[in-house]
Amino acid sequence: MSLSFIDPAARRPLLLWIGVGGALIAALLGMLAPNGAAVWRVPSALRDRVSTALMLAGQPGLNVEMQGQRAVLTGIVEASDDVDAARNAALGAAGPGGPWAGGITSVDVSGISIGVFDRPYVWGVRRDGPRVVIAGAVPTRGVRAALIAAGHAAFQNELIVDNMHLAGGAPSPHFADVAVSAIQGVARLGAGEARIVDDQVAFIGDGTQQGVDALHQLMANPPAPYRLRMDVTIDGLDVNHPELQGLDLANGSAETCTQAFQRVMERNVINFPSGSATVDPSSRRLLDALASVALRCDRFSIEVAGHTDNNGAREMNMRLSQARADAVAAYLAEQGVARGRLAAHGYGPDRPRADNATPAGQAANRRIEFNVSG
Repeated sequence: MSLSFIDPAARRPLLLWIGVGGALIAALLGMLAPNGAAVWRVPSALRDRVSTALMLAGQPGLNVEMQGQRAVLTGIVEASDDVDAARNAALGAAGPGGPWAGGITSVDVSGISIGVFDRPYVWGVRRDGPRVVIAGAVPTRGVRAALIAAGHAAFQNELIVDNMHLAGGAPSPHFADVAVSAIQGVARLGAGEARIVDDQVAFIGDGTQQGVDALHQLMANPPAPYRLRMDVTIDGLDVNHPELQGLDLANGSAETCTQAFQRVMERNVINFPSGSATVDPSSRRLLDALASVALRCDRFSIEVAGHTDNNGAREMNMRLSQARADAVAAYLAEQGVARGRLAAHGYGPDRPRADNATPAGQAANRRIEFNVSG
């Protein structure tokens, strides 16, 4: 029906109501737009905002679930003040709140408790013959149950062994999501494991080309702050480190692992600025290759040994060699190598492998070595 056939006196109220209705619809869409512009997407968008707010407030280890616009926080904190900080961060995560403002209307903190933190925060899943062992720290009982369920779903013919424990200190509210993906990722490998050490996610193992490709696709975009490294072989071949071909690091002896370190270090040097224990950025690729060996060999004890030439006072060289060994060991641990299997020792000038009488000999004596033992 055309408005031209409506009596002019009646037309003005009708136009007014049409205008008011349009304004209300526009306002509603505007309020929903920051949260995905659709009612059914609001909870997931709000969860992301609350997670970000908790990280900024220094409470990244809490788990977040949304019940509409109500945020439910669970997990472990170190002090009672942290509970209030988490509540306030969640309330202000997405605007002023209220049913039409699109924000958080209320926050349930009854599932937060004060408890022990694990530092570093370590969790892992490992194929072990007919068993799959899930071990390490988890933030809540609910997350623990979810990971056990994910294990049963991914490994339907294996026995799931739960060696997890509750602890605070997870680096992100997305811990559970990343851990579930890690379980699914290990299921795509024929053998291996995944480790989460703070914000580092590491896969170690072997699989078919199809399985490894599927793993890469699954883990293509881990949520911040998580970082990913893949130390997996394809049908036994280490395509990223050809110098390691022929060495079975997954099943070999400590001597095999020592040989692997020697192959990587052959004609390579970990560079440090003069008098410094800070690894030069030019050595990062070498350190990554060393981490790949260490990750596959840390069922043994790994010594990182620092050495210097005989220039300068012995005491100074002892301190410098120790600091450099510590720096390399710390980098390996950050990549997911088991800290309890790493030891750093500085030997200063006491164990030269060349004559210090020549510049070439002094250069050969300034080195980092790796010794693996059972």
